[in-house]
Amino acid sequence: MNGIEIIVIFLAAVCVAAVVAHRRGIPSPILFILAGIGLGFVPGIAAFEIPPEYMLLIFLPLLLMEAAYFTSIRDFRYNLRSILQLAIGLVIVTTVTTAWIFQKIVPDGTWLAGLVLGAIISPPDAIAATAIARQVKMPKRVQTILEGESLVNDAVGLVLYRVAVAAALTGSYDVASISMDFIWKLVSGVSIGVVFGRIFILLFPRIRERSVELLAMLLLPFVAYLSAEAVHSSSVLAVVAAGLVVSWYSPTRFSSAFRLQSDTLWRMTTFILNGIVFVLIGRHIPALFDSLAEYSTSFLLTATLLVSFTAILTRFLWVYIITYGTRLVFPNVRRRDPAPPWQNVFIVAWTGMRGVVSLALALGLPVMDSNEVMFPFRDLIIFIACGVILVTVILQGLTLPLLMRKLSVTYDWNVLHENWMARKKASVAVLERLRVLKEEKGVQSSAFDRILSHYQDRVSSLGDGPSTPIRPKEPPSMDNHPLVQEENRLWQEILDVEHLAVVDLRRGFHISDDVMHDIVRDIDLMRSRFRMEGV
Repeated sequence: MNGIEIIVIFLAAVCVAAVVAHRRGIPSPILFILAGIGLGFVPGIAAFEIPPEYMLLIFLPLLLMEAAYFTSIRDFRYNLRSILQLAIGLVIVTTVTTAWIFQKIVPDGTWLAGLVLGAIISPPDAIAATAIARQVKMPKRVQTILEGESLVNDAVGLVLYRVAVAAALTGSYDVASISMDFIWKLVSGVSIGVVFGRIFILLFPRIRERSVELLAMLLLPFVAYLSAEAVHSSSVLAVVAAGLVVSWYSPTRFSSAFRLQSDTLWRMTTFILNGIVFVLIGRHIPALFDSLAEYSTSFLLTATLLVSFTAILTRFLWVYIITYGTRLVFPNVRRRDPAPPWQNVFIVAWTGMRGVVSLALALGLPVMDSNEVMFPFRDLIIFIACGVILVTVILQGLTLPLLMRKLSVTYDWNVLHENWMARKKASVAVLERLRVLKEEKGVQSSAFDRILSHYQDRVSSLGDGPSTPIRPKEPPSMDNHPLVQEENRLWQEILDVEHLAVVDLRRGFHISDDVMHDIVRDIDLMRSRFRMEGV
């Protein structure tokens, strides 16, 4: 089989796995990996390889851009302390503890080889965290911390990885130069991302061609990524910074039609890339056993589980220490930010899945150094790294929905209140503007009355505060309000009637397909206001 045929098979596997995951209520990354493991036993597919140096370039820019684009900058700033404690402190601690357990359990295992493995598995993955967090409806702050951590920690992990690999090959390292290199990557990476994000925002109004606008949006993360790589900066932070800048300006610089189309484009792009990433992870696992004939299967499985549980335990200890220890030592932090419920802390500690970054770093290990000396424990490091990915995604991802139900994780009621407050203030602002327009000449009374009635009804339905949930087990939302639900039901029925009437006219050849598509698109846009699917 050639590469195109294999990619088609991967996409088919993603479709089947996604449907099964949706029907069974299982996080989709888990079934993607299992599908990849099954494909790994097919001879033609097992031989398929993507060069390791291209793995990050193909998948990371777009997925990081999407995650940053839909990240709340306000929430990111508010939780910056917690995010940095996880993204920097935990990555370093996990690297060290992994190195310690590696040299303890592997015969003749070296500290430097263990540091390489630790750097590979230390950063939880942005793709896995985002994919699972969005499916299980986490509390907003927990989701913000997890996504923010995974956006930043890749940069730290990549720096540690390069340092550890160089040290393993040469047997030496310079702490001062490592520190300066890290600072350079941090500052320059963010600066490059901000510059390219601002350039994109300034040039965007001049494009005026929808297809080119969408293409430019997809090209931006690659431009930021490659530019940062060219100056040996942090490509991860460059993409994240560019995404945050574009996100900040998008409500005022992008047209409504572009926002609708770009949202759909991002959802489709990330779904495809997420699926292929996890299928590739699973595909590599069966082949790894053949390259480690000198180790018994029991040893390989034991080593993988020990390293996995070391990483999981390290995260648990670190999260609880920084959550409660920081507030115990620093009273100001305790006053400004009281300790969250222990259930939320437990979910943050439990959610540390590894993914594409760990896979790409493991596969990117050099086979030998410039003196043609084999890289120490290369195949074993790759096997354990892939095993950690498998264990964390399946174990933690599969149990996460159950844990959230059992722990009765507290809902962030501030999100509901902000939703209500924003809708209420926006509607009141419209009514105030309508009062001014009523005094102006040339306003058609029938059009004015319809708009006025719509916003008066909206203010009435919003009431004096957020509604209580109809089904207490589900997170509350404005859509749970009885008046809103009844209005949505009526809109659903009348839009279905309108839609079918237009389709019947096309079937009778009374109107062209172009006319039908234009009208159906308007109906679909109306449906999107009420989050309904329709016929």
